[in-house]
Amino acid sequence: MKKTRGDSNERENERKNERRLQRPWKGYESMGGKHAREMHGMGEMEKGYTYTKMVGEGFDETVAKVREELKKASFGVLSEIRVDKLFKEKLNLDMEPYVILGACNPEFSSQLVEIDPNSGSFLPCNILVYVKEGKTHVSLTLPTIAMSVAGNEELIEVATKVEEILRDVVNRV
Repeated sequence: MKKTRGDSNERENERKNERRLQRPWKGYESMGGKHAREMHGMGEMEKGYTYTKMVGEGFDETVAKVREELKKASFGVLSEIRVDKLFKEKLNLDMEPYVILGACNPEFSSQLVEIDPNSGSFLPCNILVYVKEGKTHVSLTLPTIAMSVAGNEELIEVATKVEEILRDVVNRV
């Protein structure tokens, strides 16, 4: 079969995507990626944008524990989205339990919005609790990664403090 220019472009795009996946921080240094990379190290994350921990308790117990630990850290839960129930209702899709908790600390949130009113689009911080293959997981969407797209070091500084607290919350669950 004759190779076409499209085939070579497709292969090149695949190689670029593979390299990008191997180095997800590359190209984001000016947007906080370097800072976030230095703070976390890729080895302790499941994905480049989350911090995830598998826990020994069941789903309901874990959700309660996350709420308790958030409260101890002066974070409130502003929203709770039961993704599994939503998918069942809207798509008649059965899935294991899955919730998104929207966590917020008014002090940090007000700092972010004061620095840049548009940073509110990244609020609240999301903590997921879900069951996969019978095991319960807690996953934090990393605030430093979310804020890095703004390219504002002041936002990254606040997000770094928030992330440290929320990683501790996940670790205590």
